Amino acid sequence: MSRFRIGKRQSTRAKSVVPVRVWIAGSKDIHLAHTLDVSNHGVKLGGCRGEMKVGDEIVIQYHQTHAQFRVTWITACEGSSEKQVGAECLEPEKQLWGAPFPQRVDEYEEQD
Repeated sequence: MSRFRIGKRQSTRAKSVVPVRVWIAGSKDIHLAHTLDVSNHGVKLGGCRGEMKVGDEIVIQYHQTHAQFRVTWITACEGSSEKQVGAECLEPEKQLWGAPFPQRVDEYEEQD
C-alpha cells in the first residue's frame, strides 16, 4: 500500500539528539526523554513515557530553559512502553535549543 504526504513546515528541522525533561499538564511527575529533531516551532521526541494524548500541553526543559508545547502526534514503539511524540512549540520566541533556526518553509513529500 502506498503512502503519500505533502505538507509545509514553519521552519527547517535539525537532527539533534539531546536529553530533555518533560512535564505533562496536570502532573507533577518529571519524565526523561530525548530529542530526535528540533526546530523553533516544534520537536520530535523519543523515549517518552507517561500518559499523554494528542492535544495535551507539555513543558520541555533543556539545560536551564523550558518552554510549553502541544502534543500533535504520538507513535508507540514496538515491543516497548516508550513512545515517539511530535509537539508544536507554543513559545518559539524562547529559542529553547539555544540558537534560532532558519525561518524558510521546508516543503516535503513522502512516497512509499
